Amino acid sequence: MKQQQTKYPDAGEIVIFQPEFVEFGGEERVILSLSRELHAQGKPHSILCYWDQINLASYASWPLKVNQLKPPRNPLKRVLSLRHCLQYLHKVGSPVPVLFNIQSAYHAGLGATAPYHLRIPDTYSLLGFKPDGECASTTSFAEMLKTWLSTAVRHVATRRGINKANHFVTNTAALRDEMGRLYGRNAEVIYLGGFGEPRADLPKRANRPIELFTVSRLQSSKRIDWILNALAEVNQNAGQYPEWRLHIAGSGPDREALQNLSNSLGLGDAVIFHGFVSDEQLASLYEKSHVFLMPAKQGYGLPAIEALYQKLGLVVSAESGVIELLENTNWVTIARDGKQGFATALKEMLHRVGQPEFFDQPLPALPTEDVWAKKIIEYFRW
Repeated sequence: MKQQQTKYPDAGEIVIFQPEFVEFGGEERVILSLSRELHAQGKPHSILCYWDQINLASYASWPLKVNQLKPPRNPLKRVLSLRHCLQYLHKVGSPVPVLFNIQSAYHAGLGATAPYHLRIPDTYSLLGFKPDGECASTTSFAEMLKTWLSTAVRHVATRRGINKANHFVTNTAALRDEMGRLYGRNAEVIYLGGFGEPRADLPKRANRPIELFTVSRLQSSKRIDWILNALAEVNQNAGQYPEWRLHIAGSGPDREALQNLSNSLGLGDAVIFHGFVSDEQLASLYEKSHVFLMPAKQGYGLPAIEALYQKLGLVVSAESGVIELLENTNWVTIARDGKQGFATALKEMLHRVGQPEFFDQPLPALPTEDVWAKKIIEYFRW
């Protein structure tokens, strides 16, 4: 026990727990936003996790402590390590910590006895999460029974973890309502802000071609193929739309298949696959682009907010939670009814941005990361 306690946060620190850091993505950036605001307010804090495989502190420009519990790779040991650490934090009088991620709710429901807050940005339906020990496929009655039992335990434990939390936060009303139905408790909705803030000036962009932009991991869930198919439809009636060019930033397992699809659709040099891009290259693509495309289903969809900060038109799936903020603005077309609906929304945006006055209109009211972090700190009474 002594050896384990040396990895615990210092007494009095505000603690933000995330089960594991595997790659740097949206939630890691959100955690850093909260840490940045805590640092700006002079509030001692640290990050807690089971394992940090990315050296999260290296992404911060301020001093950031990351404590790893490093339990054995065993589900029970993992739950117990969190249980013991929460007990320690309560014993030494630290502020009530916040647990990020629905897996944290599951683990807290299995074993936590000390106080904690919860912030859940995605549900199991969005994550495709399987409980520890659940089979990837079911080929026998025994495996089906094991899967059913695992799912039942997951649901009961997650419900318990959510209902035991002191305070409970999520990103959207849709997520609040889904978890309310499933687990019997409604979360407080605090809308995430993007990174940075809305720009005051208008980027200097060429009028033609209309530069379209998307950035994501290239995998099937991101629906980049929807974009390519929509643009093939546009080309069938090219005279009705302004000239366009598509920039795709990101890498992933589907890159070759998407390049082959683009070629087979005859899109040619109008589609540019940039691969992984640096922060500087990403900023340059935002600067030159007119429209941001986001067809994927997402619990929230921070890139949509950030694209609007940069005064890009936005085509976004109705399955992204962020549309709750964007229903009534000319800057956005919302894609409903699947792949064909996305094509319709993209065509509408091409017509809109072809109008010279489009970029002169005021942006909608948008949340920012610092306001989000301040609201979180206030809500958790830190």
